[in-house]
Amino acid sequence: MNPVFAGKDYKQPLFSLEFSVYGAGADIRLNDIPVYYHDVRGQVSSQKPVPESIIDGENVLVIKSFPLEENDNQYQKGAYIEAIISVREKNAPLNDNEPVLQLKLNPADSEDVFFEGSLSKVGDMLPVILSHTNKQTVVERRTYIKSPYPRWAWQDGKTIEDTPENFDSLLEKYKEIWGILNSGNMKEINQIYDLAAQEFSWAYHYQANKYGHRLMNTGGLVGDDEWQLGDINKILKKVNFRITIYANGKLAHLLDEDGEPSLITYLNKKVKMINTQKFSFYKNKADEWIMIR
Repeated sequence: MNPVFAGKDYKQPLFSLEFSVYGAGADIRLNDIPVYYHDVRGQVSSQKPVPESIIDGENVLVIKSFPLEENDNQYQKGAYIEAIISVREKNAPLNDNEPVLQLKLNPADSEDVFFEGSLSKVGDMLPVILSHTNKQTVVERRTYIKSPYPRWAWQDGKTIEDTPENFDSLLEKYKEIWGILNSGNMKEINQIYDLAAQEFSWAYHYQANKYGHRLMNTGGLVGDDEWQLGDINKILKKVNFRITIYANGKLAHLLDEDGEPSLITYLNKKVKMINTQKFSFYKNKADEWIMIR
């Protein structure tokens, strides 16, 4: 049976995050998976697909807002953040988006945090303030979604803890992936991306994982003379990394002190550019790290 939202029957629903941010920083998460992060001045309004973050059942949209250092750690007057999870039929025009979950807040107001739009019936439950100070506001809203996708592999993974043992074993996994990328062996490179590619294919309503590999641009820089894979051992000597856990304890990756995934990077000296390779992992029942995103 096809998922139904507000009376519409979708054969191939595509979920997106629509967001608008002004005068504040924002960490927007769907089911505790980061889907957009904003920490610069100015106003931004856009949207991005987020089907791979949708789960079957209760979905939770969270906004963590914070003042910017560029504004002397103060919210700008009139600061606001809006986030909407919407759905449309695959390949339909963007203006066909139908909201299914929405939050709109005014973090600068000490009393009236939510704008009126958040109180409308877009989401099964009303928004909730989890915390509110002049340094941070955290709000959430929940709704039930009948997912059109198979259950994601990471949902059945082990709960990950922030321990030295997990950091060390995950770092070894990064080194293994780096070694395969450095070898240039496309068969092995495709193999380490296969499960992630399959889930990306499902998220966009394809069956064969070759479409996921195309979306992820698997091995896209391998063999390109203009791009050189950075030496992971030299990077580790210069930069400290930490394990970061999200998706309610089911996913993890390594970030540097600035919160960037800079451990595996390609360098283009000709145009002085860096391409950072992003990875996320879950732990299966055999206690193995599996790259999934």
